[in-house]
Amino acid sequence: MYVDDDDDQIPNSYSQRPITQAINPPPLDDPEVEEDINDVKPKILLFGLRRSGKTSIRKVVFHKMSANETIFLESTTKLEHEDVSKNCFIDYVIYDFPGQADALEDSAIDYSHIFDGKCALIFVIDVLEEYKEALDKIVNTLVGLDNKGMLENIEVFVFIHKVDGLSDDQRAEALKDINFRVNDELSEAGISINLKTQLTSVYDYSIFEALSIVGQKLIPELLSTFESLLNALKEPCGMDRVLLFDVATKCYIATDTESVPTNKYEMCCDMLDLVADVSNIYTTPESFSFYDSKSFSSVHLDNGTVILTKYICNNLTLVCLLQESCLTELGLIEYNIAKFSQGMDDVLKSHFKRRPVK
Repeated sequence: MYVDDDDDQIPNSYSQRPITQAINPPPLDDPEVEEDINDVKPKILLFGLRRSGKTSIRKVVFHKMSANETIFLESTTKLEHEDVSKNCFIDYVIYDFPGQADALEDSAIDYSHIFDGKCALIFVIDVLEEYKEALDKIVNTLVGLDNKGMLENIEVFVFIHKVDGLSDDQRAEALKDINFRVNDELSEAGISINLKTQLTSVYDYSIFEALSIVGQKLIPELLSTFESLLNALKEPCGMDRVLLFDVATKCYIATDTESVPTNKYEMCCDMLDLVADVSNIYTTPESFSFYDSKSFSSVHLDNGTVILTKYICNNLTLVCLLQESCLTELGLIEYNIAKFSQGMDDVLKSHFKRRPVK
């Protein structure tokens, strides 16, 4: 359904409990903001052995390729990179390193450029194969980066990939084993880092959730502000969970301070797919044109949960989980969502020094 966001039309009875937590975006002349703006684009660096699934991840998440089609992808034989710009936050350069060689020994690659600025280094492990060689590659790569003085400002992730072929017990055992072996070898090498591991598959939403966490590490200067905005929306409206999604990739940019269970995240993704599928019946899908400033949808589940989606701006959509009883004050919810949108616009204008996004 569609609703009008004009604040002047909100009855006075709905404005008794609006958002009370003030969000003050950084001033335009803040030198730290200026420095962030002038930085190079954040980078996601994909490492792993041949056929581990690096290119499949890139194609499924950022190019909407079907997971079943990825079996026809050829192995990466040389360094590939692409600029991925879905909105002002999912705006990365992705490097896909070949798996058959030690990339750090290639003299033709300008590492000072690749590892400059904000980077997330993702090692992809095919958990269905013997992964000792993959673990050795992780350790050797991190030791090599440390020797070059490039490791200090890099966020390091390990994607334990293709877990759709494992049982829950096998997944837990693989996670425990890989964590222990990698951290043990890094400790022996004198390297102490915060290694983050994720269980992933392109056949479910786990890969989108994992890349959501990666993306949040690339915008640390804004994450706390977004969490404050989302909490300020959630609390007066009695919502269970609130997430800010990128429509194009189904990665969430931020959530309220409570952790999001996997089943809740999957519900949100299903809701986004439902809105897109129904809207495509009546509109053309180019550039997600079925989302505009008046896009507002709701789905009521049998267990009393309601999922609301409200388009905010620039391919960003708010997804809210709440109980059906909260809808008795729907006007209050709409009012506070409008205030949240205004707060988001203020943050974007301040941080990126741009005109309001539409």
